[in-house]
Amino acid sequence: MAKELRHQRALTSLTGAERTTANMVEKGLPNVNRRVSFSSGHIPELLKKLEQFLGVALSLRSTTGEVVCKTDYFNGPCSIIRGTERGRIRCRKTYKNIEDRLLRRKKPFVNVCYAGFLIFAVPLEFRGEMVGTLLGSQILPLERDRTFSLEALFGHTAAAVGLTRTEEFYKTFDRVKTLRPDLQRITFLQYLEEIGENFISMAFADKSWDMFLKEMQVSTPQFGRF
Repeated sequence: MAKELRHQRALTSLTGAERTTANMVEKGLPNVNRRVSFSSGHIPELLKKLEQFLGVALSLRSTTGEVVCKTDYFNGPCSIIRGTERGRIRCRKTYKNIEDRLLRRKKPFVNVCYAGFLIFAVPLEFRGEMVGTLLGSQILPLERDRTFSLEALFGHTAAAVGLTRTEEFYKTFDRVKTLRPDLQRITFLQYLEEIGENFISMAFADKSWDMFLKEMQVSTPQFGRF
């Protein structure tokens, strides 16, 4: 009797979504979240269009390890870094640490990778359970101007990953987005959360790019201003 009372109290402390999941597990029912797939419908196509629209490298992965769509980083500096063995190993380790942190904390955050770029990380949740991660990367934390020295800031990265054609590497920075270290950065993180929520709903609905664009412009006034 005491055990049943404790169990009921534990369920009461959960949110509605968490309570549903707990009851499903208790009854031996399959967790619906395990069937969430982002690779169906228009999501991969929309992800690539959104990436081009924003000029920010985007990657979406489910917690089952499913990679929805790989980014080419606009053939920018991150693409060149990942083209080396050392860079590829370091990037994979960085992304793994970010995804592990999202799984533990389930809160969005901004991280600076080993190469010096910003990575915006957002957890994707459905019915109280994390089902994927959305990352925005290859973003510089400062504005480019006449005094911006790429060699001074990224020379160590080029040397660390073994790049020899550094002139070609520095030219690709024209394809990199910059965000000021103020409200613009915070707003973009919130904006990425909105995109994530839309992708969650799209996992169960067949939305077109036009429908997605219209909904985002209504729900997020700053859409496309970055």
